[in-house]
Order: sequence, then structure tokens, then C-alpha cells
Amino acid sequence: MTSAPCAAVTARAPYAGAAMTAPWAAATTATDHLIPWRGGSYSCRVTLPRTAPASVPVLVLGGGLQNRHSWSRLERHLGHRHPLLIPELPPARCRSDLTWDDLTDAALRATDHLGIGHFATLGVSSGYPVAYRLAQQHPERLTALLLFGASPRPGPRLTALIHEGIRRQAPTASPVPLREAAGDPHGAAAGQRESAEQLVDVLTNPQAGSGCLMIRAAARVLLRQLADSDQDPLVRYVTDRGHLLLDQPLPEGGIEHVRALVGVGEHDTITTIDDNRAVARTIGDATLAVMKHADHLLHMERDADFADLIGRFLHQQPLTTRDTTTTPP
Repeated sequence: MTSAPCAAVTARAPYAGAAMTAPWAAATTATDHLIPWRGGSYSCRVTLPRTAPASVPVLVLGGGLQNRHSWSRLERHLGHRHPLLIPELPPARCRSDLTWDDLTDAALRATDHLGIGHFATLGVSSGYPVAYRLAQQHPERLTALLLFGASPRPGPRLTALIHEGIRRQAPTASPVPLREAAGDPHGAAAGQRESAEQLVDVLTNPQAGSGCLMIRAAARVLLRQLADSDQDPLVRYVTDRGHLLLDQPLPEGGIEHVRALVGVGEHDTITTIDDNRAVARTIGDATLAVMKHADHLLHMERDADFADLIGRFLHQQPLTTRDTTTTPP
């Protein structure tokens, strides 16, 4: 990895990690950068178009349990048009408890270190409170704000699950991997899968998935990823930033002077249409988009349409399509 700045993200540095073999990868280059922050550092993946004219960079702030390699589908569909900055922000419970403002400062540090003056910000799920605060605190830096899966506060089911994760986390400062902690490896694996199923059952809409292949497939992918983790998925979710959702994810004061899009899947039960509308109403210049045949994981379920909607908004093209409706909030 490298920590050298890429001023205005115009350099065409070779990829510093594993070889990119997917056909779409030929349209982009990718590098990992170490972002120094508060005496430590975190990684940030930067993808650059090889041939497209320079366009506004997009800072991608994913949700809990996602890392800098979780956005290959967005890279495939949007990376040839826009530079993408994908920071892997520190877990909120790492060296000490971090706040939403701390994570916002860390995200801004990535753009400063990479020499980015102006950028668009995409915040998805629990990445939305960070993106929202960036727009609220630094409106002069943002060309656009895009929020997907936003809610003023977690609903009752997610709140109960977060409290359960906090309870499991309490006995030790550093969670112990289930497979090492349990004497029975088969029992540990079963317990881990049960924890993963609890999360997936709350974060997705199984009823909608029964009638929609892509919703069902995305939920299966998430379940497999969580069940294969070396750590209790629920404890990991809480440690990452899940516990912060109990602490005012939507700050007071609203946002002015930033063009914004707030999007949601029509079948989302964890951040409902009404939840996203409530967030959109706190932004002076916001549009609400509802994507049909989609749930909370719409960036996986409808990845091409998700990227298309983002591109349309960034280039100020019509947003309404056959499968997406847009209205004022």
C-alpha cells in the first residue's frame, strides 16, 4: 500500500494489491492508500477511470460490516465515469469510543490527504450519518449528497438487536472469536450462524424476498458473509458502529445549500420510505427516490440501477425511470 497523496485524484497509479481480472476492471485503476489520522491510520481504496474525462470524485461511506472491498458492483458500473474514494473508517469502538463527529472528521481526512477539494458523498445505511454531517459541517466542499437507507433513529427491532449485541460485548473489551472461545467448534459455528441469521432477518425483508429473486439472493450473500466471519457478527456489527445508531444518527440543524438525493427500496423495513422521507425533509434541496423491487440492500439487489440513479443525479439528468419514482419529500 502507499500513503502518497494523489492530488485532485488525477494520477494513474498502478494497482498496488492483487491483480484485477474482471473485464470491467480494464476501465479503471485501483490503489490502496493509508490515511493518517489521530496517531494511527486506516485504509482507503481509490479507483480512477482510465480514459474518461475527469469528473467529480465520489466519497463512498458504506454501512456497518462493509469494508473498502465491498463496493465492486458500484466500481463496475460507475468507476469508469467517476473517481471513487472508499475509506475503511476505524471501528467506532476501537482504541476508544468514537462519535459520529469523530468518524466525520476521519472521512474528511481522507479527502484532504488525497488532495480532493470538492467531492460528492454517498452514504449508505449507517454510513448516512457520517455523510449527512459532512454536508452539514462542510457544505462548501460537497457538490452533491446522496443518502440511501436513512432513518432518524433505529426502529424497535433493530434497537433491541443492538442492545443484545452490546450485552454480548460487555464481558470483554476485545470480543473473542466464537470458534476459538467455544470448546465445541460445531456448536460455535451453529451459534455464529444463528447470530448471522438474527442480523439478516432484521436488516432485510424476508417476506419481500420470497417473491423477488434478487432480494432473496442479496440476503443469502449477506448471510454467508456474516456466518463465515471469525467473530460473532452481532458483536462485530455493534463494535463497528451499530451502537452509535442509538446516539442521534440524524443531527439537529438540517442541511442547506447542498443538492441531495435520498433513496430507499420500496420493500425496506429497517429504514422505511417514511423514515427516508423524514430525513429528506431536513434538507433544503432534496429529492426522494423510491426504487421498486428493492429492499435495504438495494446496492446489491439492483446494482446497475442503483449506480445509474447515482450517475443521473450527479449529471443532473432525469431521475424517474420505469422502476424508480422520484418526488419532493
